[in-house]
Amino acid sequence: MSQNSHPHPDRVKFIYNAQFPAATAVVLNYLLNNPHFTGHQGRQQGMDAMMAFYRPLAEEFHGELSVSEIQDIARHCVERLVKQIADLCDRYHIASPVTANVSASAPMSSTARLEAILEELVVVVKGGGASRFLTIPPSTSAPAPMDIEQGVAMDGDELGDLGDILND
Repeated sequence: MSQNSHPHPDRVKFIYNAQFPAATAVVLNYLLNNPHFTGHQGRQQGMDAMMAFYRPLAEEFHGELSVSEIQDIARHCVERLVKQIADLCDRYHIASPVTANVSASAPMSSTARLEAILEELVVVVKGGGASRFLTIPPSTSAPAPMDIEQGVAMDGDELGDLGDILND
């Protein structure tokens, strides 16, 4: 069954292969082989990060939740992303583009603040702050045949604490 014949499949399989020196391979290797957590925990953390960024957009595309439900999800996701930005800024001693813009502006409603934060996150990602980590350099050779043993297969078990939102 192809994706086009059934817009909402009962199960989605996600397998990804990355080859060094690509940044994607570096990140996946870190998540799967970090001595501070298990490979399963690393997959959960990777899925949490992806969910925090794309979940509201995916829910809107999926079309089964109300606008207010998607806004609640977006609010939670923005909180997670802002925390991740703060953690990275603290760890690497860099200024936070989120707090700089939010604190410099006039007092706003919480909804307006969240929208401003989300816009800042998009600017950071699109502006190159994270884009080099989100793109894969073009390969000059033909892609290697897919080897499922090297892929990362994910299902609902990898969702971690963001999985709670999926079941709401």
